[in-house]
Amino acid sequence: MNIRAFSTILVIMVLVSTNLNNKVGAEANLFSKWRFKKEIENFGEKQTNKVPLIYSKKEALKNGDITFFKERTSEQKKKITEFKNNVKNKKPDFIRFTQFTSNGDAVITEYQFNGKIIYYRYDSSRDRTDQHRKGTFVKGKFVKGSHIVEDYCKKLVPNSKMSYITNCYKYDKIEF
Repeated sequence: MNIRAFSTILVIMVLVSTNLNNKVGAEANLFSKWRFKKEIENFGEKQTNKVPLIYSKKEALKNGDITFFKERTSEQKKKITEFKNNVKNKKPDFIRFTQFTSNGDAVITEYQFNGKIIYYRYDSSRDRTDQHRKGTFVKGKFVKGSHIVEDYCKKLVPNSKMSYITNCYKYDKIEF
């Protein structure tokens, strides 16, 4: 066999191998996505979305919500650290952050960990000014999304500047 024929066979083998690897990788991805969807379906009862339509700061504090965003109390910092540790140790937990607009409307972000995955829910439906609704940019223009954004994520990355959840079903990562 001459060098040219050997090179051609080698190139064909590499192409076939690469093609097979891509196909196997794609099938593994589909299986992984299917398995994640099954975990989502079996998440269990959610503690989220149990806040009344009219929700005051007094009620939020009574319920243990994190309400201060610039200067948190030591109790709130402890609660956040405890949630992060519970996720790390695979212990189910729930935490709610409630921000209030200048009109006193509640904007709620909730995280519920069931021991395997984190359910994330952002709810700006009570915001009458509509300033806190999330969205995205399409062709350079901001397009408002739904008042409620939900996702399921597998990992919480604690960070001193900005912690986030990742390995999500819909999004790449979400700020915690």
